[in-house]
Amino acid sequence: PFGARDIKVSIFVENISTYKISKEIVPAPARVRLSDGKVMEEVKNEEVYKSSEVFPTKWYNYHIGVGLNSHGRRVINVVVHVFPLKYMPIENKIMEANNAKIYISYKLPEETNFPNAYKLVIISPPEFSDALQPLVEHKNSIGVPTILKTTEEIYADYNGRDEAEKIKYFIKDAIEQWGIEYVLLVGGLKSKIYAKPRDNQNAGIKGWYVPVRYSNWKYWQGDDPGFITDLYYADIYKYEDGKPTFDDWDSNGNGIFAEWSELRKDNLDLYPDVYVGRLACRNEEEVTDMVNKIIAYETNEKSDWFYKMIGITGDGFLDQEDLNITWDAKNVPDGEYTLYAQSTNDEGDIGPVDITHFSVSHDAKTKLTFNHDDYLIPELQNGYPAPPIAKIVSISNGDVLGKDDYTYSPSEREAYLNSYLHWADVEYVNGILYIRGKSYDPKLYGDYTNIHVWIEDSNGKVVFNAWRNNTLQIAEGDWTVGEKTLHERGGAFYYMPDKFEKRFLSTANGNFTGKQDVVDALSEGAGFVFFSGHGSPGVWANHYPGIPGNRQHAEIIGLSVSDLEGSPHFPMDKISNEGKPFICIVGGCHNSQFNVSIALSAIDWFNKRYMNTYGYPVPECWSWYIVKQKNKGAIASIGNTGYGYGNLGEWCTIGGVDNWITTEFFRVYAEEALPVLGNVYAGAISNYITHFHEFFQPDLHEGWDAGDLKTVEQWVLLGDPSLQLLPP
Repeated sequence: PFGARDIKVSIFVENISTYKISKEIVPAPARVRLSDGKVMEEVKNEEVYKSSEVFPTKWYNYHIGVGLNSHGRRVINVVVHVFPLKYMPIENKIMEANNAKIYISYKLPEETNFPNAYKLVIISPPEFSDALQPLVEHKNSIGVPTILKTTEEIYADYNGRDEAEKIKYFIKDAIEQWGIEYVLLVGGLKSKIYAKPRDNQNAGIKGWYVPVRYSNWKYWQGDDPGFITDLYYADIYKYEDGKPTFDDWDSNGNGIFAEWSELRKDNLDLYPDVYVGRLACRNEEEVTDMVNKIIAYETNEKSDWFYKMIGITGDGFLDQEDLNITWDAKNVPDGEYTLYAQSTNDEGDIGPVDITHFSVSHDAKTKLTFNHDDYLIPELQNGYPAPPIAKIVSISNGDVLGKDDYTYSPSEREAYLNSYLHWADVEYVNGILYIRGKSYDPKLYGDYTNIHVWIEDSNGKVVFNAWRNNTLQIAEGDWTVGEKTLHERGGAFYYMPDKFEKRFLSTANGNFTGKQDVVDALSEGAGFVFFSGHGSPGVWANHYPGIPGNRQHAEIIGLSVSDLEGSPHFPMDKISNEGKPFICIVGGCHNSQFNVSIALSAIDWFNKRYMNTYGYPVPECWSWYIVKQKNKGAIASIGNTGYGYGNLGEWCTIGGVDNWITTEFFRVYAEEALPVLGNVYAGAISNYITHFHEFFQPDLHEGWDAGDLKTVEQWVLLGDPSLQLLPP
C-alpha cells in the first residue's frame, strides 16, 4: 500500500543445476535509432564473453517505485526480477536455478486515504479560462469532479526553482488535499510563427502558455541534447529512506533536472502518480475546438465506429544478414561468366532470377561496382505482395575480376544498416570474390528465405554453386502492428478483442502505397489508429518490404503536416472523419516534438536549433496537428518528443523501446486498465518500467539503459487523460 515503510526483500534460489552447452550464447539485440538506423550501443560485450565470472553475477535484483496500479490505486511497486540462468562463458556452461523463494516485509502505513473532492484538475493560463469553462461543466456533469487552476494562481501560491517545479508542487498538493487523479495541461507554445522553445537547459517557460520540462539526457553522440518530458508532471513520488517522498527529478541536487550522461545520472522513480495529458493549444480558437471535440466525443453515441482499428506500417530496417558466399577465382580461366541468384520462401514460392554478367581477366585491372537496384525488378514494380527476391549487390554487369584486390564499404545512403551488418560490402581479396546481397520475402509477415547462387561459364557450364538456407529478414512494422506473435509477444492487432474490425495498411499487402491510402482510411473513422515506422515533427513514413534500392527508393510517406511539392499541400486537412475522431498512437522519431514553429524550423537547415525538420517549415508538430483538427482527425495522440528507438528483425516485438511500449498500450487497453485514456497510457509506461528496469550489472551491462529511460520520458499524451473510452 502507499505509505508502506521500511520495505525489505529477501530472495533465496534453490536446486541449482549446471549444464554444458555446445554453442555461445547470442548477445541481446542492439538499440537502433529509428531515424537513420544508427546503432546506439555495442552489440557484443567481449568482456563478458572472455570473463571467468558468471553472468549475471546475481540471481536476482529488485527495485521499489511509487505509482498507480492497473486499478488506478496509488501504491508502492516492489518489482522483483529473478534471473534463473547464469552463463559461464569461459567454460561454456549454464547454471540453472529451479526454484526461488521471495520474502517481502514492510511496516503498515499510517492513514493513507486520499480525499476525493476532485478527480481532474485543468491547468491553463488565464487567457484560456473562459474557453475551458464548458469543459469543466461537462466533466462535472458526467461524474468527473473537475476544477480549473490558472498558472498565474499557481505561480503566486507556490515556491520552486522555476515555473515548472511550482506546477509540480501544486500537483502534489492537489493529490493530497483533493484526491486528484487526472491532470490536463492546456497550453503549448504561444506562436506558430516564431516561439522560443527553450529558455535554459531545464525548461521552456517564456514562450509557453504552460511550461515544459526538458530532460537533460545527453548520452549518445548525435542524439537529442535533451527533449520535452511531461512525465515530469506525472511522477510526483519516489521511495527513499524507507518511505515515499517528493521526487524533484534532481536527485544529486546540482540544479540540472532529469540528468543522464556518462558522468552523472539522476535517480528517477518514473512511475506515474497521476494521469497527465496536454492540449498543446497555441490560441483560444484551438482551445474552443478541443473543448467542443472532447464534449462531443464523451456525449455522442460512438459504438458504430469506435470498434474499428487501423494499422499503418511497413519495413522499418534493412536487417539483411551477411550472405558471405565466397568464390575462389584464382585458378579460374579467363573469360565471360554469369552469376545467378534466386530465392524461395518457406511456402515454396519461387522468385525471379537475378542475373549479373562479368568477366575474369587475371592480367587486367579489377573493376567492381556496388549495385543496389532491386527496386527496378519488374515483380516489385507490379506491386505488393510479391514473390521472393534475390539481389546480389557486390558485383555488377560488366565488372572485371582482375589482378588487383578491391574493397568498398557502401555508405548508409547506399546500403541501409551496412555499417552495422556489413551485408553489402564489396570485397575481392587474394583472388576470392565475396558474394553479398539480399534475400527477402516481400509479403505480409514474410520471414525466412533460401537463396541459391550459381555461376556459369560462357558455355553454360556451372562452375560454382552455393546455398544459404533460412536467411531471415523481417518487416518490423508488420509484426509490431499485426495479429501474429513473434517470440511469444504479439503485435497490436493480436491483443485487441475480436469485436474490433481491423484494417491493415501495410506496404507488404499493397494497402499502403501513399498518403491518399491513409487519408481515405482515416476518413472512415475508427476508435484507434496505430502508425508504426519513422517520423519527424512534420512527417510519418515507412518503407516497402526489403527496402529495395535503399531508403531513397523504398520510403513511402504516409501522412505529413504539409507538402510543398504536391497537392494536397496540407494532407491532414483532407481527412474527413467528422464526428468520428480516433485515438492515435504513433511510433517514430519526433512526431510529438511540440516545440516547433514555422520560422525556426524553416531556418534550421543544419539542425543547430534541434527542430529536426532540416529547413522544412512546420507550424505545429505532426501529433498535435492531427489532434487539433476541428471536429475530425484524432481526439488524442501519443508519441515521441525525441528520437525513437527500435530493434532489428526478429527481436522487434520483445526488445523494448518504441515497438514494445506502443503495442503495450493496446494490450493494457484490452486486458488491464479501466477504459479511460490516461489509465491506459500510464499503464503502458508503468509496465515498461516494471518489465525492463531491473537487469543491471555495474560496469558491465546496463539492462535499463539510456534508450529505456528515454522511451518512457519522451512518450507524451497530447489529449485529455480523463477521456472516457468504450470498454474493450
